[in-house]
Amino acid sequence: MKFIDYLYEKTEDIWQELYNHPFILGLINGDLEVSKFKYYLEEDYIYLWDHVKIFAIGITKTNNKEIIRKFSYLLNNCMENEMAIHCGVMRDFGIDVDEIEKRPSNLTNLSYSNYRISQSLIGGYEEILMVLMACDLGYVNIFRYIDKVNPEAKNHDVYGKFITGYLDPVYLSYVDGTVDEINEIGMDMTETKRDVLIDIFKNCLLYELKFWDMVYNEGDLF
Repeated sequence: MKFIDYLYEKTEDIWQELYNHPFILGLINGDLEVSKFKYYLEEDYIYLWDHVKIFAIGITKTNNKEIIRKFSYLLNNCMENEMAIHCGVMRDFGIDVDEIEKRPSNLTNLSYSNYRISQSLIGGYEEILMVLMACDLGYVNIFRYIDKVNPEAKNHDVYGKFITGYLDPVYLSYVDGTVDEINEIGMDMTETKRDVLIDIFKNCLLYELKFWDMVYNEGDLF
């Protein structure tokens, strides 16, 4: 069994909750409340500021020049491209980016980011891959699912560009390539190590679900 199959097997119930989440169903049906989407944009922007720290941590974990180059590219791409696009979309929705940068994240967001950062700090390259893959694979699978269920969703006047962005061939190729990488790493992995990585992936995927809950509710649920 490939390592990715272990990950899917242990998280099957979470994936079903993600695919059937009301926020995702709103994107599929095109009837998601704009206020919920705006709240998502705000919290996701805050999330990205902590997301880039994981790439920086990854650079310190290795002397492999190719891995250093990869994390350097990903850090720069997130800061200069993804976050710039995000800011543009926020301004299109009348969101004051400067104000969002001043306010703290909600506790769900903060807890998720702190968990990801802590696991990256105490772990190695494999742990960082799990932390990153739960987010990246989560988005790829969700938006591929959206496109499969309703191919017209990506033409929506409000959410079309957002959906299309996560179906970008370059992004899909990067995530698919990382899946190949973790499958290769998994070939020589001990059962103990595998279980540790599965737990990290599962916890992060649960946090992904709680993040969608939080933005749909437009606030923490506790």
